[in-house]
Amino acid sequence: MKKLLMIMGMTIFTMNLFSAQFDPKKYEPVEIEKLRATPEDLKNKKVCFETVYWKYETTFPPYVERSGYKAGKDYYLAVDPGSFPVIADKTDEMNAIIPTLKRGSKIRVYGKVKKFSSPPVETRFPHYFLELDKLEIIELGDGNDPDENISDPVKRKLIKRILGK
Repeated sequence: MKKLLMIMGMTIFTMNLFSAQFDPKKYEPVEIEKLRATPEDLKNKKVCFETVYWKYETTFPPYVERSGYKAGKDYYLAVDPGSFPVIADKTDEMNAIIPTLKRGSKIRVYGKVKKFSSPPVETRFPHYFLELDKLEIIELGDGNDPDENISDPVKRKLIKRILGK
């Protein structure tokens, strides 16, 4: 009887171990332009895309907190496009990666597109976000402000607003 229980326990443990492994083939690659224009078409789908990292926040707007994301357990990543944030759980892996990322780093993110359960007060705030499963660093940024080399004044103003300047 003890052997049977032990075998069953090991089987359940092994199933959980292998089910938690990350498989990038399950994620549909999408272009940022499509994500920006029609995030509602990708709602509840697993996607991946390459983007530029700007900064992270550990405090959230009230509507994000009402949707269940808290400062003590999640990161709010500002990435390009600024209208589509990435929210990551504070795990040991994310605690090691996110604070060391430099502004302007090129990253690939994998996750599920979701809609905030609590709508924002103002329509200019994001309604959709990516719930992060995996983050890969493609190229570390130099940490400088990315708006220094942008000639388009509208884009420069948008980036400054995203960065909170």
